[in-house]
Amino acid sequence: MSLADFLNYQVEGVDGIMAAYASALHNVSLAGPTLFGPVINMAAEIAGQSLSHDDRSKYFVLLIITDGVLTDLQETKDALVRASDLPLSILIVGVGGADFTQMEILDADNGCQLESSTGRVATRDIVQFVPMREVHSGRISAVQALLEELPGQFLSYVRARDIKPRYLQVA
Repeated sequence: MSLADFLNYQVEGVDGIMAAYASALHNVSLAGPTLFGPVINMAAEIAGQSLSHDDRSKYFVLLIITDGVLTDLQETKDALVRASDLPLSILIVGVGGADFTQMEILDADNGCQLESSTGRVATRDIVQFVPMREVHSGRISAVQALLEELPGQFLSYVRARDIKPRYLQVA
C-alpha cells in the first residue's frame, strides 16, 4: 500500500472511526502474520510530514485492532522508538483469545522504556494496549481503557516541544 492509498484511510473524530470500523467489518478479514512495523512506519511518515509542513497543530492517533500474536516484535519496537518523537499515539485493541503478552511489552506501563535494536530508547510512551477480554469481563469500560493514556501522551508531546495552544480571539 502506498502513502497515497494510506491517506484515504484517515478519519476525523469518533464518527469517522466508527464509520471506518463498520466498513472494515465487511471488507477485512483478520489473518496472520501479525505485522505492526509497516503500519506504524506509515503512520509515523504521515505524522512526520505534518512537521515538515510546519504544521505543529496536528496530532495523530493510529488505532490497531488485532487478533493475533505479533510476529515482528523487534521491527515494531524499532518503529515505535522512531515514532516516539512524533505527534502520534497508537491505540491497540486485542480481540479473541490470543496470548497478548507481547502487546504488554509495547505498552510501556510497567515502567520499562522501549529500546530499539540499535539501543535507542523511546522518548515517551506512545502505546495504549487493551485486551477486549478484560473489557467483556466487566472490569473496565472499553473506551475508558483505550483512551486512558491518550491525554498524557498528547501533553507529554506538546510540553516537550513547548507548543502553546492557539487562543481564539472573539470579536
